[in-house]
Amino acid sequence: MPQKKITAEQAATAPRMRGATLIDFNAENRSARLSFASETPVRDYWYGKEILRVNDTAMGSERFKAGVMPVLFNHNKNQVIARVDKLWTENGRAYADITFDDDDFSENIMRKVASGSLRGVSVGYDIMDYSILKRDETSSDGIEGPALIGDKWEAFEISIVSIPADASVGVGRSRLYDPNYFRALGEGKEPEPENGDNSEAKNASESSRAKNDGEQQDDKKGDGEKMTPEEREALEREAKATAKKEEFQRQNNIRILCRNLKIEEKDMDEMLNDATCTIEKANERALAIMQERYKPTDPPKCKVTEDEADKKRAAIVDGLFLRHGGVLEKPAPGADEFRNRRFVDIARMVLEDAGERGINALTEREIFRRALTTTSALASIADNIAHKSMSSGYVEVGTTYQEWTQTGTNSDFKLAKRYLIYDAMAPVKIPEGGEFSYSELQDASVGVQLATYGDAMNFSREMMINDDLNVLTSVPRLMRASMERYKNYLAYQALVKAENYSNDKGNLGTAAALSVKSLGEAKKLMRKQKLGEKMVLNIVPKYLIVPAALETTAEQLLTSTADPEGKNSGVSNPANRSRSNLELIVDATLDELSGETAYYLVATKGQVYTIEVCYLNGNSAPIIETGAEFNTLGIKFRMYHDFAINVLDTRGLVKNPGK
Repeated sequence: MPQKKITAEQAATAPRMRGATLIDFNAENRSARLSFASETPVRDYWYGKEILRVNDTAMGSERFKAGVMPVLFNHNKNQVIARVDKLWTENGRAYADITFDDDDFSENIMRKVASGSLRGVSVGYDIMDYSILKRDETSSDGIEGPALIGDKWEAFEISIVSIPADASVGVGRSRLYDPNYFRALGEGKEPEPENGDNSEAKNASESSRAKNDGEQQDDKKGDGEKMTPEEREALEREAKATAKKEEFQRQNNIRILCRNLKIEEKDMDEMLNDATCTIEKANERALAIMQERYKPTDPPKCKVTEDEADKKRAAIVDGLFLRHGGVLEKPAPGADEFRNRRFVDIARMVLEDAGERGINALTEREIFRRALTTTSALASIADNIAHKSMSSGYVEVGTTYQEWTQTGTNSDFKLAKRYLIYDAMAPVKIPEGGEFSYSELQDASVGVQLATYGDAMNFSREMMINDDLNVLTSVPRLMRASMERYKNYLAYQALVKAENYSNDKGNLGTAAALSVKSLGEAKKLMRKQKLGEKMVLNIVPKYLIVPAALETTAEQLLTSTADPEGKNSGVSNPANRSRSNLELIVDATLDELSGETAYYLVATKGQVYTIEVCYLNGNSAPIIETGAEFNTLGIKFRMYHDFAINVLDTRGLVKNPGK
């Protein structure tokens, strides 16, 4: 039969304890080996029995990996006595190797372990995902209901204890307590029921128990003598205390059950006020309520709407982005509400939305620690801010390589080839009945291979506490701008390479200042480029690329209707932009790479493949990734881009070194 899954949010949040076994102790190494969990069924006060799946997939080890899984004495969080060195599962059992600390208290506990006077072990754990088997149901591997199966769980502490859990329940499962009850036990206090807890029902139960106990004793002690009033009073006090404790436990277990399964308060009150409602009966009522809640209904018409959580996240992101100097044309609705919020306020809100408790008692450091380790929402907000910042950085950066270079794509990082036009590709006449000739493309190919470029930063917890969101709103933008400028530099570095130009290639002009005459020569050189030795390509130059030092000269040359060097205004200017169709591109990178006098002509895109900027799968934008940094409790983000810049064909390039 199908099993009813309960998500981690619905699963029990109350700590649990199981008895365990101290397998081996080594006095010389101050170490011990523990077997602390198995798949043996354990009596459960809600579902009849509980079974933990014990394997590497089911047992989480995040706390152990983070170094926050202590070994305690009697579950007292202030009495850490050892560390856990190793944690693993084997043949359906969970094991741990521990090493005792060398302080006086830990030394004393270790001596008692060595002498055999202290051998009890108890393990605290938290179940994150359940499967529930109802009565008369059987799982695929033969488990009979009612049962609660822990599909995902995690040990969060191991304790050496003076009194281990009750051995009558298999491996020693103790009762389930809520967090306050558990803390009270750890501090050696007797927990008290909450105020207003069904006092009338409790008193009735206590009176009934006291009366029954008194009748069983028949006013007599064990030796047949009658009890004194003092002895009777003591017995009644003991009976009332026992009844009070049992009633507290009953109500506490019902509250935990109803909270975890989100049972409405009125239904929970009915169970609490019914003194005959044991936890087993409460569980049956809860299951009936859940069956009614999840009863299949006619499927509604599909209507896709934006989730409220997504809307809120968008408002938070835009509000924080605007607060730290970002510019948005249309901020998300509600963004103004978050413009004055500190990042710690957002972290607190994230925890509240996730259902975390006791947040107001936490310091700012603790708030960020919990927000980064218990939910991904805060990291998601940081990720969205970083992406928004990166996008705005691209708009602001002043690069020019995109205007004149070709764009290519590779599907992987292997060496790819670009095939070029050359003499062997010229068509030949095919006589009647003749055969086609085949060009050998491999003789005229250029290799293109992608490389990865990137950088990384860390948004530390200290920066979060200091509300230094400029790291998220400014740094990604600067990183994106830096990436674009670096590509711009590489593109112009490819353009000015000395091996691109020579008299043999017919694309190096006579050294002269930028003028109508020298520009005319450069245009002629490009038009006269050939396909091998026979066919003229008649390539049309499209871009005049100059350094910043020649910007004014070039603008005057391309905009003046008269020849700037003519002796009178009646001499027309053939270089005029309206006549030559040349587009002017000015980039100061050329001043550094090839001097202040050299200028270049580049052919129309597509007519000849000159210089190509190739991207992985055509992705021309850098990739930014964020994630919680486990070791430093921060948010790391990195930006990287996969691209290559290559000179494919120099016949679409002409250079004049200038004077």
